[in-house]
Amino acid sequence: MSELRLSPNWPHVDAPSPARRTPWLRDALAAEPEDGRTPTLTDELRCDVCVVGGGFTGLWTALEILRRAPGTDVVLIEADVCGGGASGANAGFLMPMWARFSSLVAIGGHEEARRIGEASAAAVDEIVDFADAHGIDVGHRRGPWMWAASAPAQRGAWQRTLDDLHRAGIEPLHRITADEARRTVGTRSHYGAVLDPGCATLQPAALVRGLRRVALDAGIRIHERTPLTALRAAEGRTVRVRTPYGGVHADRVVLAVNAWAGQIEDLGRRMVTVASDTLLSRPVPERLRALGWHGEVSVCDSRRRLNYYRTTPDGRLLFGKGGSGVAFGDLGPSTLWGDALRPAELRAHLGRLFPELADVPVDMSWTAPVEYSVTSLPFAGWLKSVPGVCYAAGYSGDGVGPSRLMAKVLASFVLGTSDEWSRSAFTRTPTGWFPPEPVRYPGARFVLPALRAVEAREDRGGRVPDLVKRLVSVF
Repeated sequence: MSELRLSPNWPHVDAPSPARRTPWLRDALAAEPEDGRTPTLTDELRCDVCVVGGGFTGLWTALEILRRAPGTDVVLIEADVCGGGASGANAGFLMPMWARFSSLVAIGGHEEARRIGEASAAAVDEIVDFADAHGIDVGHRRGPWMWAASAPAQRGAWQRTLDDLHRAGIEPLHRITADEARRTVGTRSHYGAVLDPGCATLQPAALVRGLRRVALDAGIRIHERTPLTALRAAEGRTVRVRTPYGGVHADRVVLAVNAWAGQIEDLGRRMVTVASDTLLSRPVPERLRALGWHGEVSVCDSRRRLNYYRTTPDGRLLFGKGGSGVAFGDLGPSTLWGDALRPAELRAHLGRLFPELADVPVDMSWTAPVEYSVTSLPFAGWLKSVPGVCYAAGYSGDGVGPSRLMAKVLASFVLGTSDEWSRSAFTRTPTGWFPPEPVRYPGARFVLPALRAVEAREDRGGRVPDLVKRLVSVF
């Protein structure tokens, strides 16, 4: 009988201490305290669809299934609390997928890339409208996202994307000068940029907890602090979802576990999980205004270990740094939680870009896992080992908006619908692969310092030989 047993390092039932919660989740839980509606699963249930994972992907999928097929019996289990994973720890950038257009073209062609890009732009409005309609205070602000060059070597990093968009007959991204890029957020270290005006920022954990409330009100049964331990093909072409104290028998199962998907079958060959460090300052609205940064613009730069920064409605600065660390083998994302792994480096990059904010008081800094796919795009498919189980993963640091699209893919899968989503580019399993263990971890331990050295040289205005760039680009 087909069975998939999960690693002992799979998420466990004990919730992190309040001190380890991100400020997003801490505030969201304070706004909507424990209500007793999502108890730990302690018995056997039967349902049509079981969703594993209570983040953006799992909750959007559960709601999308009910929207299309009212009356479907959906059970959702979550190892911690809804939002306890990456959805409650990310930076809260709500963006279309135009910046990934060249990657979409590579796997689906210009027409499919344009369709997905337009759907992702519509998803920004859908998510904001959903929050408004259901009274979810996500603190969203509409404003442009800037793809910037924060060192001279990054200038023109967006040119291939602009060329592909032009060939597709669309121009959602707009080039701005270096002076405009500097004045927009008050830094002297921007050397050009493009803007996507159709973006927003929000409080991610507030959105997750709001989705949880809406899902419960819609009749979806949710069991928090209920980790998955195994999947097994059962009688009648059903799947048994095993948990520590109970189980679920379902006709179909959705795995919406993001970074943890790398521990399942061969998905770890299609994605690599790394740590991203983030800090959130205490409110400093006067200092932000003094820079000329009035809050609506969010920014990512163009380095491989990107810097990302934005402000919040109450005048806080969020600043993050990708590629801070990597975990070995099946230890995976479970070890990439807690305090920032490289706080000094995080502060150094903040100080280089915004020397006036180098001493900004910090509310909290943290690290969280991010799974990067070989294509930089999310992907979905069916497990080989246990029939009736589908998955989505590979968000590559951009999950708030694309999770809405992946929910459409997963809903089409489990409902047996043949449509533009079940046949979309997202359903084409990436053909590339990352080296397996025991090669991957020591390789990453070598590449990450090399990437840091490349960044430092470029930040000083130096030139990095093309051969060195090619060597470090494997990560």
